[in-house]
Amino acid sequence: MKIVISIFALPYEIDELEKTLNQLKVASKYLSNKNEWFVDVTMSMSSELVNWKKSSLPQSYFTEKLLKLSSHCDWAQKEFQTSTTINGCVSQRNHSLNKHDDADYFIWLDTDIIFDERTMVYFESILPIVSEKTDYSIITPEIVRIWDTTWDSLVNENFIDKPLDYHKTNDPYKDSGVKGDVKLESVSLTLPNQPRFKFAGGWFTCLSGELVRRIGVPESFGHYGYEDTFIMWGAEKLMMTTDIDIQQFKIKNLVVCENYKYRNSAHILNHISAYDKRDEYKKLAYSHFNEELNKLT
Repeated sequence: MKIVISIFALPYEIDELEKTLNQLKVASKYLSNKNEWFVDVTMSMSSELVNWKKSSLPQSYFTEKLLKLSSHCDWAQKEFQTSTTINGCVSQRNHSLNKHDDADYFIWLDTDIIFDERTMVYFESILPIVSEKTDYSIITPEIVRIWDTTWDSLVNENFIDKPLDYHKTNDPYKDSGVKGDVKLESVSLTLPNQPRFKFAGGWFTCLSGELVRRIGVPESFGHYGYEDTFIMWGAEKLMMTTDIDIQQFKIKNLVVCENYKYRNSAHILNHISAYDKRDEYKKLAYSHFNEELNKLT
């Protein structure tokens, strides 16, 4: 079984990337030798995102550190690259999808996610079970309480009584991890005007290769935004119009957290002239959303 972990980072996220790779390195000690793990990492060096002429830290600082960090992945096959054309997580996920057309599963991982060292081995244990149920699957860990109640189906029971937006102030190192007996559970929403599937792209979300190849990550979306929502609604459309059996599961009591509280890149941002293009990129992706969904048959 081939499992591809796809990671995108901006230059000022280099320290968060290092933290993520260290977490993976620790987690790898639990893995068997039965599966092929591939870590696919891209860091954008585009002048569209950083004015390097006005930055006191040169590109070479980041490229050299990225090369150094690649040694942390001696437990897996890997590709570490810099790019001027991959400028966000969406174009990175497209790159991974196109490059690894033989992958059984893709894990999308953001650099600000805190996860337990047993996370990968739990995925390794449950993926054969999931593959027996369906070729088209979505598997996620659980989370703490976040933006609104539509996400509560993924919230661990220890955090369901927390206020909305709890994730913005919680301690991710304290709240992540194993919170009870770990088991596989089905997820299927029945909320009005919502698809039956619910997940966010980079929270250690695992998608079967068959599902991602069937729905795709539209190139028209560009670099950032709405690829996870597109797959949710695309999966809903396929369930309604074809005989494809798409199922979502969560790993109950295995909690990952987004690191809002301790995430701070000011020590790097003070030395590079960075542009935040996320809103611009999201507008582009949104403008193509319905067009791409209508193409899906």
